[in-house]
Amino acid sequence: MQVQNYGLHRQNNNIMKRVNTLTKRTVLVVLLVAFAFVGYAQTNKFNTIIGTDLGFGSEGYKIVTPHLSVTYDLTPKLSAGVKVEDAVTLMKNQDVKRYDMLLTLGGQVGYDVCKVLFILNMQPRIMVGHTIGGGHDRGYMYYQGGLYFKRDEGGVRFETGLGYRYNDYRSDLNKDKGVFFVSYAIFLK
Repeated sequence: MQVQNYGLHRQNNNIMKRVNTLTKRTVLVVLLVAFAFVGYAQTNKFNTIIGTDLGFGSEGYKIVTPHLSVTYDLTPKLSAGVKVEDAVTLMKNQDVKRYDMLLTLGGQVGYDVCKVLFILNMQPRIMVGHTIGGGHDRGYMYYQGGLYFKRDEGGVRFETGLGYRYNDYRSDLNKDKGVFFVSYAIFLK
């Protein structure tokens, strides 16, 4: 009888972990969106961006990171912000395919260097973030840098970029990996 109770307790524990992860994600996204809309009501220095980064170039390791970010223009050229990602990592090791879906939270800083073709701002940007939840063996810290071209004026506002992302895993289960990525996003304003 004790074995059955242990199994039921373990199953309830797993269900609670899933609910807690979903609750954390929901609360983070709601707070981030609320912050962006309240900030936008005060000034036009806030930007809300929805996009994705597609990592490529590393055999047996790919990453797709749909994200929502909110940035604030500290000066006309310098911006800083927060970024929430739902990172999907695809891995293949010794013909065994597996994946991870982890929520990450990070910060970013960018500086508009110059205009390209009179409408696109060229912006080098760095980002640093960490996974939320996922356990010790799956979590990682990421470092990302890229060159982005953004159109943040006019009717259609978007950005696209190229860069490099390095995932520094906290355990020996996964090796630290770096990938080149392509990014595209639209501004919600």
